[in-house]
Amino acid sequence: MKISKEIIERYHQGRCSLEEQHIVEQWLDSEELEMSFPENADINAIKERGWKRISGRYHIDTQTDRPAAVVKSRNYKMIWQLAACMTLILGAATFYYLNTDWKNTAQHKAVVYKEIKTLKGQKLSVSLADGTIVWLNSESVLRFPESFKGHTRELEFSGEAYFSVAKDASKPFIIRTEKTKIQVLGTKFNLRSMASETATTVVVEEGKIQFSGTPDHHQTILTANKRGVFETKGAVPSMQTDEVYAGKYMAWKNGELLMDNLTIEQAAGTLERWFNVKISIDSEELQGQRYTGSFKNPSLKEVLGSMSFALKCSYKQNGQTFILY
Repeated sequence: MKISKEIIERYHQGRCSLEEQHIVEQWLDSEELEMSFPENADINAIKERGWKRISGRYHIDTQTDRPAAVVKSRNYKMIWQLAACMTLILGAATFYYLNTDWKNTAQHKAVVYKEIKTLKGQKLSVSLADGTIVWLNSESVLRFPESFKGHTRELEFSGEAYFSVAKDASKPFIIRTEKTKIQVLGTKFNLRSMASETATTVVVEEGKIQFSGTPDHHQTILTANKRGVFETKGAVPSMQTDEVYAGKYMAWKNGELLMDNLTIEQAAGTLERWFNVKISIDSEELQGQRYTGSFKNPSLKEVLGSMSFALKCSYKQNGQTFILY
């Protein structure tokens, strides 16, 4: 029911129904009184108890030596003057608050990033603020915030790394590479995204991840012992998945060097990153051949000796360069 001049007059004269009386008294007690007062309503028609509530709320001095109508009429005007002042004050305060809050929010969102790089022959373990642990293989770059703010945990990566992601269902963990995006809640997997290679490979050891090409390319869900390969070579990018033994893709972090049916060029690149040397191939007969080998914390000469025997070739050293021929 809308408050009107007539209802207020009936209330003052004691002619209201119980329902109307209840509504008027609720209105007199409410904070919306000064904004909903009926236009041209007779102040004299307001019951004295209601007027005391209004005048008390705004600390208006009700002088007894003046006619009630004059005092209340003047006080009514004061209410609207006070309301106008309050509007200005609240407007200024709101502007200041919002401006200050915006500045504080901007400062709060000024995220500080760290960047960690590994050189050839170097491996590192990095602990992130959320408890996630990242093992970086040689020639890798990890860029991440000192602390994760907002609704996601995002970082950038290139190279090869093993991720053991801390579980947090409220904050998805997102890794962005040059060509792909990986999103998880908590899992363990190996990610390979080398700048020198056209494919990005993810192998899941535990849990589940969402793997997709960017922007807006193929997307797939990978679970334990599944591999996803996003290939950008050629005119149309492609996504392939297959089942593998995840352990062999993570072996490098435990000092195990595994080369599974690699071309000589691929094997040479692996050895260059692993031992921080230069491998040169000086034999046409070696082109196109492949090599498979497994080593635990090996020396370079141990690996080259095995390759020479398997491929029926020789090697020699010239400073930091090793030549297969």
